[in-house]
Amino acid sequence: MALFYSEKAAKQQAKKSTKTTASAPVTIQSLDYQGLGVAKINGKTWFIENALPNELVEIRVLEEKRQYGRAKAAKILKKSSERQLPSCALYGKCGGCQMQHIPLTLQREAKQQALFQRLQKLQAKLIDFQPMIIGNDKTYRRRAKLSIALQNNQLAIGFRMQNSSQIIPLADCEVLVAPLSQLIKPLQTLFANWQNKKSLGHIELVQADNTIAMLVRNVGQLHPQDHQQLQQFAEQYTLSLFVMSAENEIIHLTGEAPFYQIHGIKLGFSIRDFIQVNGVLNEKMVDKALEWLNLSAQDRVLDLFCGMGNFTLPIAKQAGFVVGVEGVEPMVAQANLNLATSGLKNVEFYQTNLDEPFADKAWANKPFNKVLLDPARNGALFCLDHLVALNPERIVYVSCNPATLVRDAEKLIQAGYQLQKATMIDMFPHTGHLESISLFSKMM
Repeated sequence: MALFYSEKAAKQQAKKSTKTTASAPVTIQSLDYQGLGVAKINGKTWFIENALPNELVEIRVLEEKRQYGRAKAAKILKKSSERQLPSCALYGKCGGCQMQHIPLTLQREAKQQALFQRLQKLQAKLIDFQPMIIGNDKTYRRRAKLSIALQNNQLAIGFRMQNSSQIIPLADCEVLVAPLSQLIKPLQTLFANWQNKKSLGHIELVQADNTIAMLVRNVGQLHPQDHQQLQQFAEQYTLSLFVMSAENEIIHLTGEAPFYQIHGIKLGFSIRDFIQVNGVLNEKMVDKALEWLNLSAQDRVLDLFCGMGNFTLPIAKQAGFVVGVEGVEPMVAQANLNLATSGLKNVEFYQTNLDEPFADKAWANKPFNKVLLDPARNGALFCLDHLVALNPERIVYVSCNPATLVRDAEKLIQAGYQLQKATMIDMFPHTGHLESISLFSKMM
């Protein structure tokens, strides 16, 4: 399908829609990259939850727009032979996974087909689409955010129900790395005895290489008894403990500062910093970026949206000089801390608002022949004109949103670049998220 369905836009539109109860038998034609069945109804494309190709389903319309509609399979009249029983008992309620009813091979095929077909339409020359970068489909998430709330006078800890604020209580979670999953039951016990349960907001857990970091959101000052029990819990399970009493007010109570290592480099991070949730595939992704950049000691490389140096510092081990640029000041500060412990001398980090022209910035005064681009979900369209003006010969683009990747790829092709290679990274199995990496080269 050339049309990428936007879940965020659909949810916003759904609030305005009045067509929420209509149903009709529909034959599902294909599967989109988010695991939604695709069907044509009166010439309009529909994206249907919990529906597989060749199934006949009755649908409940969730929202309808001029170009497409969104619905849910209310009843399956003819079941696909490929439909499988989800491994998680909470599937369909918990909002964490959306594709466990779909075999893993079919999930991956659907994601690849949706992305590759759309990218190939952008240029006549064939793109070298390479095999998907894969890992385990379970126990892969090293980060989790658990919601906490009183429900029916009982404290619930878990993930939000799909399209709802209701919390689905958890005992464990099969997609979390084992040490995080094994903490859920003890956390239930800990917070069941909390003095002021209404003050609790959420828990963030991160598996680092040296520790498990835990952030507890508790509005206001901790009750002395809660403080003592929380401290004892952290010591018992050897956690690095952080408490947030107000937005941007985080106290580190105990334990080591978290870090992970990649290419022999220690990358420290703050508890709320963005890091890739799939540590194994993050390393494979960095390896692929290094391979496609084809680095040498003569290269000057620009890393845009560099964060705290996940790509920048490994690149610097092979390139002549690297500049990392990030819009968020605390991330730049963390990147410089990581640089200080790396032993590397050929790197500089800068804070710059990348949605403004940057050709006149001090760091952009010297030429860059290669670029690593790793923007957020909204893509990099706002900075592509400024980037193209630097005239790099090679751009490696890491994307977490196929829709904005396609849009930005079209812009780069129009600016004289050719999309040479692309591959998908199965960073988030059983979900509708899609990570990819693409290589653009300047046409001579």
